[in-house]
Amino acid sequence: MQVKNSLVLLTALTAGSAVARLHGHERRHQHHERGVGTWVTAVIDGQTVSWQNTYAGPTEAAAVAASSATEAAAAAATTEATVANVKNVDDVKVSSSATATTTSTASSTASGFGGVTSPSGTGVTYCGNVGIPYGSNIIEISKDELDSYNYTITLDGSNLSEDYKAYFWNSCTESGSLAGFFDTVFPLTVTISAGSSAYVALDVDTQGAFVTAPSSSDVPRNSASGIILGFWGEFGFGTTINDGWSGFDVSAIEAQIAGITDYPGLKITGDGQTSSITTGLGTVSNAYTQDLTDVGGIGGNVSPGSIALTATLNYSG
Repeated sequence: MQVKNSLVLLTALTAGSAVARLHGHERRHQHHERGVGTWVTAVIDGQTVSWQNTYAGPTEAAAVAASSATEAAAAAATTEATVANVKNVDDVKVSSSATATTTSTASSTASGFGGVTSPSGTGVTYCGNVGIPYGSNIIEISKDELDSYNYTITLDGSNLSEDYKAYFWNSCTESGSLAGFFDTVFPLTVTISAGSSAYVALDVDTQGAFVTAPSSSDVPRNSASGIILGFWGEFGFGTTINDGWSGFDVSAIEAQIAGITDYPGLKITGDGQTSSITTGLGTVSNAYTQDLTDVGGIGGNVSPGSIALTATLNYSG
């Protein structure tokens, strides 16, 4: 799910006893070509926010590592009430009172997940479970195991004429930065054979996304920023800050920002809801494009409980 609003999923639309939940489209994407030190201005929840970029992306991460501790210390004084003064909304560190503390108790050790990280931050700083060790909240499973997990994604390769890979990431990095889409080491990479399927289970309170590409090619990235490109399959499962609601969508925002939209199509279905973009950005249905960046509620919005998603790869309609 992408960062836009201060919540991952928003409570809205109350009619009588019926309460609908909107899947908040979060502003976690890079919407500018940013160099270190560049000042960026955006509108977040109706407030004009300016910050100085401090994240260099994977190609320059080592060069700025020494300054990260200083930035984290400065961010520790930041609260939600003073979000307009946050130096970097895209890559904000959580405050010291809500650091990425962890619990040694595994959520489903027997099921193959690692431990669960405690939720940290609020609003735009929220980070859910990223696993202990990092990335152990997203695992590959067999078809026979699907019913044993609360949150799953079936990667349907029936449209593939060659093997594909799906690259999964957490929205938050191990250090609590909202920049998982810059990472060069993925929590999970899955190979989907042509005409076959693969299966993924995700632990509670996991927020992140995935892209797919032919196995013969490298993971698509913006050559200038290092951000992952392609049509993102975004998800948030059993999100603690939203009382256990889940959400999903397909997004072409970063592809359009980079001016490259010749990517395989993707359709995600679950709970009777669908979000899709066909190959080459041909047709968009209940999914995110650049002109919809500031619109909330697009995609699937699922009440608390188990949810099994199916992602159709190389979707052409």
